[in-house]
Amino acid sequence: MSYSGGFNALERMFNPNSIAVIGASENPFKMGYYCLKSLLNFKGKVYPVNPNHSVVQGLKAYPSVLDVPGEVDLAVIVTPAEQVLGVVEECAEKGVKGVVVITAGFREVGGNGLRLQEEMVRVARRSGMRILGPNTFGFVNAHAGVNATFTDVLGELKAGNIAVVTQSGGVCHLFCYDAITQGLGVSLAVGLGNRCDIDFPEMIRYLARDEKTKVIALHIEGLDDPRGFLEAAKETVKVKPIVVYKVGRAKVDREAISHTGSMAGDYRLYDALFKQAGIISVGSVTELFDASKALSITKPPKGRKVALVSVQAGPAIIISDVCKSNGLELPEFTEETRKKIESLLPPMTIRSNPVDLAFAYNPKVGLEAVRLAIQDSNVDMLIMFQLYHPAVPSIAKMLVEVVRESGKPAIVALHAPRNFVKSEVEALEMGGIPVYPTPERAAKAAVYLAKYKQVLDRINKTA
Repeated sequence: MSYSGGFNALERMFNPNSIAVIGASENPFKMGYYCLKSLLNFKGKVYPVNPNHSVVQGLKAYPSVLDVPGEVDLAVIVTPAEQVLGVVEECAEKGVKGVVVITAGFREVGGNGLRLQEEMVRVARRSGMRILGPNTFGFVNAHAGVNATFTDVLGELKAGNIAVVTQSGGVCHLFCYDAITQGLGVSLAVGLGNRCDIDFPEMIRYLARDEKTKVIALHIEGLDDPRGFLEAAKETVKVKPIVVYKVGRAKVDREAISHTGSMAGDYRLYDALFKQAGIISVGSVTELFDASKALSITKPPKGRKVALVSVQAGPAIIISDVCKSNGLELPEFTEETRKKIESLLPPMTIRSNPVDLAFAYNPKVGLEAVRLAIQDSNVDMLIMFQLYHPAVPSIAKMLVEVVRESGKPAIVALHAPRNFVKSEVEALEMGGIPVYPTPERAAKAAVYLAKYKQVLDRINKTA
């Protein structure tokens, strides 16, 4: 199904100067209402297309895209399925660069829906126009201020360096809602839907060259072009990490069809494909978010050796378990470091690795313990855990300086009720230290950082 269109074609589509919403509506019970509403803050030109209205949501409307004055870079189509092919033909005649087909009822339903989708693709091939979808929620380009979706709140996405590409619009919303809540920046959020034209290989190649993207996060139900996917991914992981969440891991007696009309297949084959490509595979939407976040904020460690400093012992044991179960090590400190920590902390504390500050915690002592731990020659990365308590002042800015001096990556697990530590989290992440609310999530993020380093080492050995 994939089509090897060039970088420039997708660049024009994802960075439009003018957008037409075909099927735009005044009715809040129709999808066309929300597709237009999502674009009301777009700085370029927005053209509602509806043959029954001269004005839609305060904007002059046109009977057809052919009636729109000037060029149309992007068209968002949200008409009934039986009308979509005719609309796509008009877009091609107009010279539209790309279309987003929100409408469902194509390959995923089979029969006439499949025929309509194939006809739509033929129109695109003849004209050079690109198609996202059908059966998609659209895309958001946070840097360009484009929210070509039916969810206006996605316009609140902060511009950043993670591109998230999913088959499921629901999964992309899960990722993006968390990104909005946590202030994590996204470069591009794309729902591929049925992937009649733009598929994973095209998106990976595009994002490999996109200067605003540092990390690529994928959600996959099934692939139609595994060879093309492998070739694109193998080249891309040399310059930026790819994280994937592949669903459909449970064993089935027959191949399953996903809601986007894709073959789910045997997960073992996908797992082998991801390993061959150098892709980091995760087991949940939360892990997809956490791994992408870590890779976007900090760098991978030089090795697998972790120093752990905690203000509470119980969570430190959890972090230790997760690290050791996933191939990371908690090494002994050098004798020099060990003696300095022993002189710093009272005997009732745990002064090895992990370092437990429970009975001796104050900002100066805690900071010096962190400094000694992360600077130890046996250590490649630091994880620090702390529960909020009003008696413990913030050390975020000082911690950023300590980590920066070490030249090594660090991850913090910081947990608190409500927004008590919001400013501290912001200071840490602005300083290059990703923060997670639980010990497990922090530890798994460290695991994924180390896995990307293994990918890079393997690439360098075979180069």
